[in-house]
Amino acid sequence: MSYSLNYTGLVYYKTPVKSKFGGSSKFKVIEGELVDEAKKQSEKQIEKRTNKQAENSKNRSTKTTTKNENKKSYKLNKSKIKKKCHAFARLGKSRNFLAFYSISFPVGLTDEVAYKIFNTWLTRSRRNCGLKSYLWVAERQKNKTIHFHLLTNDFMPIKTVNGFMAAALLTEKKKGNKVLKEVETDKYNGVDVKKVGGNRRGLISYLAKYISKNEVQFYRLPWHCSRDVSRLFTSYLMDDNEEDKFFDMLPRELDKYTEILEHDYFRATGFKFNPDSEVFEEIDDLNEMIYNEQ
Repeated sequence: MSYSLNYTGLVYYKTPVKSKFGGSSKFKVIEGELVDEAKKQSEKQIEKRTNKQAENSKNRSTKTTTKNENKKSYKLNKSKIKKKCHAFARLGKSRNFLAFYSISFPVGLTDEVAYKIFNTWLTRSRRNCGLKSYLWVAERQKNKTIHFHLLTNDFMPIKTVNGFMAAALLTEKKKGNKVLKEVETDKYNGVDVKKVGGNRRGLISYLAKYISKNEVQFYRLPWHCSRDVSRLFTSYLMDDNEEDKFFDMLPRELDKYTEILEHDYFRATGFKFNPDSEVFEEIDDLNEMIYNEQ
């Protein structure tokens, strides 16, 4: 039996742990050493993956299907997003400044065009407005038009980023987009921002509530984050002999936890409380080092 302690709950696994920490897209901690997993990939593994991608591409090109039949659909990985939000918000830079942007579009704009404009806006914000660290999530509104939420610890002037949005909308309008034909793109303030105050836990609770109700399937990625956020660890992994190190800092009352979710390979339960910061001190310190050395 092994355990995973993360920012939102506990997971009990039947298999032993290999790394001391989990959730990073790039690193593992094995026997006290920070290991770059990307550099460990052999040429054979890379070649095998390349061949598989080529084969899949060939198969797709020979199939005749309906418009969306061979499109891959995506759903939000709610648990992963919540953990990444926690790890991101707990960074020293995030504690000094954290902003929550909402990026919306005129009603009726297709997903394809909305994603295209959002990508253009994101690219310009990175190049010209200092955007480096971020996490975004897509949401479909009741009017069926998609919009995006973006969390960042980089300051961006709202007037400037709204100008980027106006320019991107105008470009699509000039291409003959029917939805944008009657829209005054130069006056469209599609970007709104709220500075997150000292209540980081409140922000995460808000995001968690939003993410939990988002059951929509997308044909494009429904969320993404910058590389530095992707590299952050989100859980502490331990064997049986280490469990007391952290369990002694957690409440014993069962009503403090959600109902246990049973699976063939694991059991999971969530927190109904906010653990003390010292519980995550070790993982926070490691994430700080990883983030500041990028």
